[in-house]
Amino acid sequence: MSFSHRIPFLSLLLMAVSSIMALAQNMDSSATEAPPGSTVITSDVMHSDQGSHVTVFTGKVVVTGSNFTLKCNEMTVNFTKDGKVDTITASGDVVIEQPGRITHSGQAQYFRDEDKFVLTDQPTILDNKNKISAPRITIFRTKQQMITDGGKTTTVLGSQAIGGDSSAPSTESK
Repeated sequence: MSFSHRIPFLSLLLMAVSSIMALAQNMDSSATEAPPGSTVITSDVMHSDQGSHVTVFTGKVVVTGSNFTLKCNEMTVNFTKDGKVDTITASGDVVIEQPGRITHSGQAQYFRDEDKFVLTDQPTILDNKNKISAPRITIFRTKQQMITDGGKTTTVLGSQAIGGDSSAPSTESK
C-alpha cells in the first residue's frame, strides 16, 4: 500500500479511535451519575455469586440512598431468587446517617420481610438531642417502633424533652 493510500486509512482509524474515546468518556460519566431515587454502593472490592444470590462488598463501603448514608467495613447482601434484597448485614464500624439522626454500631442487620433493623455490638443512636444505647436495638421501620434488649439500656433525653428549663439563657450567638 502506498503512502497516499495510507492517509485515508489513518484518518479513518484516528476518527474511529476518537469516537470510541468520546463514547467511553460519556459512559464513564453516566456510570457515576445515578438516577434520582437510586441507591449507590461503593467499595474497594465486590464479590457477587449469582448461584448463591449473595454479594459481598468489602473495604471502605459507602451506601448512599435518597435519605441516608451507611458506612462500614463489610456488607453482605442476600437476594431472593427473583433478585430482590432479602437481608443485609453491615459490619465493622457501622455508621448510618439520616437527617437529624446518626447511628453507630459494630453490626447492623436488615430483614426485608419484617422491615426491621437489628443493631448490635455497642449500638448508639443519636436522634437530635436524644441518645439511646443498649447491647441490642431493634427498629421496626413501618411500625415506627424500637425495642432494646440484652442488658442495660441508657436513654439520655435532651434538655427540652422533659421539663427542661426553656428560660435558661441561650448559648447561640445572634
